[in-house]
Amino acid sequence: MQDQTSALYTERKIMRYEKGSWNEMNDRITLERPLHLEINGKEFITLLCTPVQRKELAAGFLLSEGIIQSPEQILSMDLKEQEDLISMELTGMEIDLEDRVKKITLTSGCGRGTILCDVMDAISEPRISGSMDLSPVEIMERMHELHHHSSTYLKTGGTHSAAVTDGRSLLAFAEDLGRHNAVDKVLGFCFLNRIPTGDKAVLASGRISSEIIMKVGRSGVPILVTRAAATDQVIRIAEAMNITLIGFARGTRMNVYTCPERITGTG
Repeated sequence: MQDQTSALYTERKIMRYEKGSWNEMNDRITLERPLHLEINGKEFITLLCTPVQRKELAAGFLLSEGIIQSPEQILSMDLKEQEDLISMELTGMEIDLEDRVKKITLTSGCGRGTILCDVMDAISEPRISGSMDLSPVEIMERMHELHHHSSTYLKTGGTHSAAVTDGRSLLAFAEDLGRHNAVDKVLGFCFLNRIPTGDKAVLASGRISSEIIMKVGRSGVPILVTRAAATDQVIRIAEAMNITLIGFARGTRMNVYTCPERITGTG
């Protein structure tokens, strides 16, 4: 799993009101920066994110939007930290980028998330054929590990986290102010490092909405687990894409909404 060493927060003085009195104190604040994505010399899109793992975010976003399908399509990727800019040279794209941007959908994700398609397009996406078996104990252990690794959330309360797991350990982990960004970062890490995801699960700390299930499905991931809720449309998309969707995975309980055959003991 990648090492995330850069600070995700800053400190500033605030006034806190508590139990009838005011006190000046230092508080930890989650960082937020723009990430301008330039493709083949043209400005493409700007993402708002926590400024770490930005190459992974860019790759994961392009993958989950169906713009690229293979690491070999990335001829170069240059991150200019001071300009909050990633310049990429891509090849073999089968879509018109300008046309795709016209289909922007503002999502319910944190930080006003964006997807470049109609959410109902997911219904016609290929069904996930990847196989993976997880036990309830493995799920609970990995979700506990996800929470334990979420150090910025524990310090600030201002981030979401996501991970990719093979059931035994976390292979990728990320925190970000946006839950959709956190998912893009871990999928991008696996994509850039050529870690197959057809036999892996994605773990997430936040509510699952349509853009996240689409990202997971387009990466071929067969299982998605969250400690929070899922919407009715997400459940319909998960059924259509043959994804095992699990919500409220907290402590010793969880809800399996779709495709329970991948979870041992449900049959």
